[in-house]
Amino acid sequence: MTTLPKPQTARPAWVQTAVPTLAGLLGLLALAGLEEATGAALFALPWVAAVGIIAVAPQAPFAQPRNMLIGQVSAGVVGLAAVAVMGPSIWTAAVAAGLATAPMVALKAPHPPATATAALIGATGPSLWFLVDPILLASAATVLVGWLIGKALPGHKYPARWW
Repeated sequence: MTTLPKPQTARPAWVQTAVPTLAGLLGLLALAGLEEATGAALFALPWVAAVGIIAVAPQAPFAQPRNMLIGQVSAGVVGLAAVAVMGPSIWTAAVAAGLATAPMVALKAPHPPATATAALIGATGPSLWFLVDPILLASAATVLVGWLIGKALPGHKYPARWW
């Protein structure tokens, strides 16, 4: 006689709300603390949005480290190229954000918050160093914070895969 596995019971509604809320709060506090401690620009809107995605949808493809790193860097390159051609402006920001989707899709690494990175670059015209600080530093910090929270919070597994 075969025994059937016990059906899994759904988590209570308050847990379904509390876990991602706590993950987001902890992630944002960690980014803010890291920025305060290092002076690196880690608490910019693209990474705040990325923390939100990791908190709410940690298993989503666009929340994974590969997508975040490739998406952010490719969007940064598009933003810098747009500034080189057009100069910084609101129009450059719109063009850069719109075009940033192309390499992300082509590289199979979509990460929606990266469009905000391209827009930020298009509007402000930072130096090439922006690819390192904040893009690489903030992306790595966001992934690290997400991973630590995934280890600490029951029911919040992140990442689903590393690459």
